[in-house]
Amino acid sequence: WNNGDYYDGHLPANGLRLARELGTITYRSGQEWQDRFGQNRFPGARKEADKGLEHEFEIERYLSHQGKKWVNNYDPNSMLWISKAMDGFSMELPGPDGKPCLKAGLAAAMQPALVIGVQYDVLFPVWQQKEIADTLRANGNKSVCYYELDSTFGHDSFLLQMGSIGPAVKGHLEQEPGGAKHLWE
Repeated sequence: WNNGDYYDGHLPANGLRLARELGTITYRSGQEWQDRFGQNRFPGARKEADKGLEHEFEIERYLSHQGKKWVNNYDPNSMLWISKAMDGFSMELPGPDGKPCLKAGLAAAMQPALVIGVQYDVLFPVWQQKEIADTLRANGNKSVCYYELDSTFGHDSFLLQMGSIGPAVKGHLEQEPGGAKHLWE
């Protein structure tokens, strides 16, 4: 790894592969993994004795494939910085007691707001999305819509179920006053 200074040496491929495999698990839900793979072994898994425990189950092969796809396609340092940015992001600002406070952070947000929560989203759980919508309302925002999507695709739902999320976003953007409906009429 060399503290991130690997550009003149070997790419930390194993770390990047493993990070993608672990990340893939968190983008989806346990229910989806169960529905999609269960405990299914790939055909011939028991016949390849030389592989030992490697890739006996279909889900292992899928995760391995996802990890390998990332190597040489993404810079590990970029992925670290994106991860740091996500970890450090907060809508909170110091409250009256000086501690992080969502109400203080959202105090000025009075524009129409659409908050979408996805059941089974491990990265951004629905309780957090609901808390954002409730806090916006508590702060006096009169135009807050909370939309909860029942999806086993977890965090990836916004990519995989555009037919569910798209209409909510479209409806939000078409609200008047200040809507964007006139742009596509």
